[in-house]
Amino acid sequence: MDSKTTPVKPKVPDSPSISKVRVIARVRPFLPPETSDVRSCVSVIDGGDGRDSSEVAVYLKDPDSCRSECYQLDAFYGNSDENVKQIFDREVNPLIPEIFHGSNATVLAYGATGSGKTFTMQGTDDLPGLMQLTMSTILSMCDKTGSRAEISYYEVYMDRCWDLLQVKDNEIAVWDDKDGQVHLKGLSSIPVNSMSEFHEVYSCGLQRRKVAHTGLNDVSSRSHGVLVISVISEGNATGKINLIDLAGSEDNRRTGNEGIRLEESAKINQSLFALSNVVYALNSNLPRVPYRESKLTRILQDSLGGTSRALMVTCLNPGEYQESLRTVSLAARSRHISNNISLNPKVETPKVKIDMEAKLQSWLESKGKTKSSHRVMAAIHSPLTSTKQPSFSQSSVKKLCCHRSATANSAKFSGTGQRDTFVVPRSLFGGENLAASHLLEPIQNLQLASPTKENERDASGEESLLVCELSPVREALSPITSNANECSTILKPMTPKTPMIPANAENMQMSRTCQKFNAWSTNVKTSLIREYIHFLNTANR
Repeated sequence: MDSKTTPVKPKVPDSPSISKVRVIARVRPFLPPETSDVRSCVSVIDGGDGRDSSEVAVYLKDPDSCRSECYQLDAFYGNSDENVKQIFDREVNPLIPEIFHGSNATVLAYGATGSGKTFTMQGTDDLPGLMQLTMSTILSMCDKTGSRAEISYYEVYMDRCWDLLQVKDNEIAVWDDKDGQVHLKGLSSIPVNSMSEFHEVYSCGLQRRKVAHTGLNDVSSRSHGVLVISVISEGNATGKINLIDLAGSEDNRRTGNEGIRLEESAKINQSLFALSNVVYALNSNLPRVPYRESKLTRILQDSLGGTSRALMVTCLNPGEYQESLRTVSLAARSRHISNNISLNPKVETPKVKIDMEAKLQSWLESKGKTKSSHRVMAAIHSPLTSTKQPSFSQSSVKKLCCHRSATANSAKFSGTGQRDTFVVPRSLFGGENLAASHLLEPIQNLQLASPTKENERDASGEESLLVCELSPVREALSPITSNANECSTILKPMTPKTPMIPANAENMQMSRTCQKFNAWSTNVKTSLIREYIHFLNTANR
């Protein structure tokens, strides 16, 4: 081991904790063209400059009227470019150690166009932003703990996700797993071991991000940019922090956007409106949260009402009252969103097998439906619904056949003295590949024996009882041969012939029926054959 000191790791809780979205405000200073006798519309009385306090009161006053509003936020940083370093030290840096234990965190810059979001996240060479400061701190901790870091960089442009670290355009698919966690399929990850490597990779992705000139901003972001820093610890615990630079909402009456710029602005405003709907649904405890209204809200699903810690940096323009009012209004409502934080790596627990039959029976009995419960249980365990092979006893088969014969006392013999016989097993659907022996495999050991001498019908026309016996030789549905004369003729169903139909039409129809039957599953075939054979064995003439 080297002589470097390992930072003290925070205690990992055994159960998930509740953490609300932390919302802070950053007011950028006036730019040189804006300093001509302009008063700031944003101010704070107590708790400013990020002091240790539970909340601060942010006041917004319209310089052109007497209207003023007051909102409660968690912290306030204003009127200085150097406040980005303060925001990192006091707000972002405490989130980093937990990432090494497998937790997730999100830092997003939200505000109108021209409010300083990109400066807050990216910074400059002289004043680094939150992205560079976070990467530098993570690499320093990786050297001390033996962990490794990887970065991914993508943008949400026109409600579609694109990988910025790939040379060719690579669209990313947003998927949900069985646990509801959002995954980005096709997103590349590049290992980073030093800040020089980070600047090389990050600058290449930054050049591919969509920016353009508008009436309010010379370099306006036309997409939402997301930098993902993943940390793989020694215990294979993977944590990540998402640093999101949101595109700003735009008033097209002031920006003068046309053509493609107007379409981009519409998509940006639509995604930010979906974000406000998600915040409203979470604060109102609605049963459905509209995460799927846009790709932005889907990737923020884990940060808003999920399992990730979240920090919202509300960027304000001191000279724009209406835009600042809309921004702070949404930010103040986001403070009430709660996330269930779990620092432990997720471990799959074995699923306990549930007896659904017993659960259904108990539910029916609790509703007072005892008879229905017995009928349902009998239907579940019946031979037609069970996947197991049916078993027959000799006594039960005899009783079944005798009952069938007794109920058919009204049946009469034909004029030639022949009686009803069982149909010889044939292919039910006309296909040569469906042999009788193959169709009758599910019903084994059910054989029909010839009637005994004492039970045969005599010359006076008395009805005899048909007794079935189990025989290892004869097959089901085989003809009963009590006398040679009686069984010389087999009754076959007759189908009327239509002279107008061609000769091969019946074969074609039978072939199509056979193809449909072959496409069915084995269970469906077996059930159909059982019912068909049962009908032939139990029906009267």
